[in-house]
This record gives sequence, C-alpha cells and structure tokens, in this order.
Amino acid sequence: MSFMQDVLNHNKPIWDKCAATLFVREMQTGKLPFDCFKEYMIQDSIYLKHYARVYGKAIYHATALRDIQLYYSVLNFVTDTESAVRLKYLSQFGMTDDDMEWIAPLPENQHYIDFLLQIAERGNECEMIMAILPCMLSYSYIFRKLSAQPGSKESRYWDFIQDYADDLYAESCRELCNFADRKCGELNKLEKEKLSRIFEKASLLELDFWNMAYRR
Repeated sequence: MSFMQDVLNHNKPIWDKCAATLFVREMQTGKLPFDCFKEYMIQDSIYLKHYARVYGKAIYHATALRDIQLYYSVLNFVTDTESAVRLKYLSQFGMTDDDMEWIAPLPENQHYIDFLLQIAERGNECEMIMAILPCMLSYSYIFRKLSAQPGSKESRYWDFIQDYADDLYAESCRELCNFADRKCGELNKLEKEKLSRIFEKASLLELDFWNMAYRR
C-alpha cells in the first residue's frame, strides 16, 4: 500500500462525516436554505483566496520545474475555475469578489486559514501538500458520493454538486495523489507520521467548515 493510499484510508471516515452533515445532506436534497448556501459561498470565497496563497508559497519553494508547473496548474484552477463558480453565485447575491475583502471569516474558517498559513510559513513542500490536499480530495469524494444519491439531479444545487463530481476533477485529484506519493512517499516513518497528522488536521477542519452554517 502506498503512503497516500494509507493516508486516504485513514481519513475517509472523516470525509464520510462531512457527507453526513446536515448542510451537505440538505444540499443533496435541495432543502438547504438559500441563506445558508449564501453564507457558505461567502466564507468559501474568503477561504479560497488564502488557499491560493499557499500554492503561491509552494511555487516559491519548489525547485523542480515540473513541480512548479503542477502547482501553477492547480493555482490556475483555484483562481479561475473555482472562483468563477463562486462569482456566479455571488452575483446572484448582488456581490462581487471585491466585497469579500471587507467580510470577516467566521471562526471555523479563520481557524482553517490560520492552519494553512502557519504550515505555509514553515516552507516545507511536503507539509504544504498535505495541508492543501484534503480540500480538493474530500470535495471529489463527497460530491461524487452525493451525485450517486437518488434525487440529487433534482436538487436546486445540482450544478454545484456536478462541478465537483466531475470525472476530470477526480482525475486531477488522482494526479495530485500520485504527485504526493512521489514527493513524500520515500520519507522516513517519523516524517510520514507528521505529514499524516497534518492531512488529518486539515480533514477535521473541513468537517468544521461543513458544520459552520448550523453553528450560528
């Protein structure tokens, strides 16, 4: 079993808890109040800005050209594709990306952002990879699970679900896993245990993020 296979197997129960949150279940059925979805979109837009900064930090610390190219391709996806999806929804709320600059992150979001930036500040590529991977990988896992549920296509949020259940998105996630194995899989046991803890912490922060709307 590869390093990343072991990490994924350990964290999938956390992602199953994410999929079982009231927010995600109501998104799948279409019963999620639009105000809750709006708050999620606003907070996620704030989060993505800082998430992109970590990729920028990884590009700075990378020394191999192919690593820089991979980080850049994901950064481009985050800043263009993902942001465009959110911008479409924000426009429905009468908001723009500029408005996000004046909105404070909720505590769960701030904790996640602080965690990512603390990891990035240390400048260790493998640590950064393990901190940022759970966001992308868990979304693919959760939304592919949602898309397979009966009635999901009738949800008012189907277009959002479909974006992350996409086969091309899943393939990108597999490529990132393979990349993580190449970069981190040959480290010693203690180093890999540390990386596994970072991945688990980020997965738990994902769970907090999904629960955020119903803790207000």
